[in-house]
Amino acid sequence: MSRSTLFVDVIVPLGVPNKYTYRVPLDLNEEVVRGKRVLVEFGKSKIYTGIIYHIHELAPKNYEAKYLEAILDDKPIVNDLQLKFWDWISFYYCANPGDVMNSALPSGLKLSSTSHIQLNPDFDLEQSDHTDFSAKEHTILDALQISSALTFVDLAALLKIKAVQKPVNTLLKKGAIVVYEDVKDKYKPKLQAFYKLSPDLETESKLKETLSVLEKKSFKQAEALLYFLHLTKSKTDSSGWIRKSELLKKCDTAAIAALVKKQILLEEHFEIGRLLYEKSKDLIKKLSIQQESVYAKVRESFAQNKTVLLHGVTGSGKTEVYIQLIKDTLLEGKQILFLIPEIALTTQLITRLRAVFGEIVGVYHSRFSENERVEIWNNVLGSKNSTVNGHTEQHTYKIILGARSCLFLPFSNLGLVIVDEEHDNSFKQYDPSPRYHARDAALYLASLHKAQVLLGSATPSVESYYNAKQGKYALVNLENQFVVGGGTALEICDVNHYETSNQMKASLTPPLFNAIEKALYKKEQIILFQNRRGFAPYTECKQCGHVPHCVQCDVSLIYHKHQQKLVCHYCGYSVTPPKVCSACGSNQLHYKGMGTEKIEEDIEILFPKAKIARMDLDSTRSKYAYKQLIDDFETGQIDILIGTQMVTKGLDFNNVSVVGVLNADSLLNFPDFRSFEKAFQMLTQVRGRAGRSSEIGKVFIQTTQTDHKVIGFLKANNYLGFFEDTLAERKQFNYPPFSRLFEINVISKDINEVNHLSHELFTLLKPAFHDNLLGPEFPLISKIKNQFYKRILIKTPKQQSSQELRQIIFTSLNDLQNNFKNWRYRISIDVDPV
Repeated sequence: MSRSTLFVDVIVPLGVPNKYTYRVPLDLNEEVVRGKRVLVEFGKSKIYTGIIYHIHELAPKNYEAKYLEAILDDKPIVNDLQLKFWDWISFYYCANPGDVMNSALPSGLKLSSTSHIQLNPDFDLEQSDHTDFSAKEHTILDALQISSALTFVDLAALLKIKAVQKPVNTLLKKGAIVVYEDVKDKYKPKLQAFYKLSPDLETESKLKETLSVLEKKSFKQAEALLYFLHLTKSKTDSSGWIRKSELLKKCDTAAIAALVKKQILLEEHFEIGRLLYEKSKDLIKKLSIQQESVYAKVRESFAQNKTVLLHGVTGSGKTEVYIQLIKDTLLEGKQILFLIPEIALTTQLITRLRAVFGEIVGVYHSRFSENERVEIWNNVLGSKNSTVNGHTEQHTYKIILGARSCLFLPFSNLGLVIVDEEHDNSFKQYDPSPRYHARDAALYLASLHKAQVLLGSATPSVESYYNAKQGKYALVNLENQFVVGGGTALEICDVNHYETSNQMKASLTPPLFNAIEKALYKKEQIILFQNRRGFAPYTECKQCGHVPHCVQCDVSLIYHKHQQKLVCHYCGYSVTPPKVCSACGSNQLHYKGMGTEKIEEDIEILFPKAKIARMDLDSTRSKYAYKQLIDDFETGQIDILIGTQMVTKGLDFNNVSVVGVLNADSLLNFPDFRSFEKAFQMLTQVRGRAGRSSEIGKVFIQTTQTDHKVIGFLKANNYLGFFEDTLAERKQFNYPPFSRLFEINVISKDINEVNHLSHELFTLLKPAFHDNLLGPEFPLISKIKNQFYKRILIKTPKQQSSQELRQIIFTSLNDLQNNFKNWRYRISIDVDPV
């Protein structure tokens, strides 16, 4: 054992700018390894889980180093490449190392004084070997049998020790407990009933005999069994299990129960969402001639180590090209990261990818509980074992599909990164810090692993397309739809004209209304897009014009009819809708504008026989709500799907013949230099939801601005023309891709402090940036959660040194801090805001 005194620099999960140095007890010298978790005391008495960043023999000069409390891991849970990636995120996005750690690690790996624990419902304490547990562990388990959950503070008092994380971590490894940070994360296994045909009836003769008996004695049971058999044949997987909720769509509960009682069907309850997937039939489709050509060009560019931008029109079959490239990467023995902007997209993609690749495909996103996220982290790390035929085998995910948080998983051999819908703003993290962009961060992550990168989109971001045109990326075009005969016919509907002539049908213009009627008659499906949830954006008094506002934010309250509440979408504040105006006392209150709830109500009245569903944040809050809606739409259980932007992104429905954009003006009139780009992208994407089969789909865009240039480019389906027009405008006003943007927000509860501090910071920055400094000014929404915001925008030349630039900003911020030490304010920095 090494007897020299060692010190470790530790990343602590707090918003402090530096790593903190701790002294290693001599008996732990051999155990300290970069990337392991350690327990450290920070502040007077709080214990946190930190990550060892650097091991050395230099004591800190400005403070006395505290000792490490404990080491939690046998092996590192964060590898060297991850720590390099964290460093880059911290530097480029001006974030504290602890903020990066908090974003990267699931809470289940950050045991702190504020954590809670509970018994794992899946762990059988009675059947376990009690000699496996120490005295401290037994004490914890006994206490958890009395109390359903305990905090770490409770455990410290119970065990009479300061650092309880070590026995808790041991119990976690043994699967006896689970950890959660907030009450909302508390672990509850979600079980659902599944049914399978009895093995005794798998022969055709036995099955016919059973059906014959049922048809004579119990017709409803026979119907239920026939529907069950229909579902098993239509499933792509070979497991044979059918979810109860699917059967109940057309079967009687009593009939299903009777089939189980007669042992015709077997019933099991599975925890959905966990690692419960079987290898399905290989459904790789043969590439078209154009797809083959694109695939060859991408491979050629990869051979030259170039990032590829795949510009493929909606419905062109980009996913099939992705699958071929994934197969190539798997043959090389490497991992694949498949990034998508919305959790909703995982539902269809995971089905498609698992049908081809089976259980080596994993999913990771924020809708999973913290404990599920720890499972997947350990799986990618390579520490998830399973027993097969008496032998312990290691099954790790080779393909990870998910949203931006996937970037932080412990990849060790990444070979391919696919960023689908690369233009999408959902790849940008807004709050809390680090405010990173997943597409740009993925490029750096891939460079660390020497992996290939493929960016895919029907409407590439202006920055990405500019990089391709400049030769930084290879540009590959996929110009035709995969299905011959498909495509869309676009009709622009002038809302002013139809409102003036009193022809509107609620929120629908006559052309859209008639198209919906025809589609319903032909048993086709419809998607209606409105980028605002709730029932009405605001409530207005007809007498005095007063509009109820949030007491904590600078926004009007949105009426949600289902909840019977006026709700703030920024802080969650809600009140019961008033019966009279709070300003003048009048009872003439009117709901103005339309959200998805209002449209749903109107459509139910206009088309009473249609099956209607709504897809927005309110209707998809539960983990599996997306999947249920998408499954129902795919199987024809829904005729009309109404939704916000989540219905525009990458979803593939063959039976959709009509798409309606109910208010394009809300996209075109937003005060932002990117608003036209975002509008063009979103309208093109929503247009792509129709015409994905061999029939021409019809798309209706309702607007009062029929002559708007974005509408003109859209009608001509002219992305290149739109790109060139936008690029010329950006060059004239020195916006990206010709400059870099830094947005600095001064935040305080006191508006006078915000005004004074933002002016002082502007003065400190002015000598360095001159005319490239804009502001300070209040944003469109200047108050959120009782905090006032005032922003300064810095435009910098792309060639300016990143190190120099950040040094100037941090020096100015430090000077501000020194000049106003007793002022209570916060600073947020957003690099490359979108």
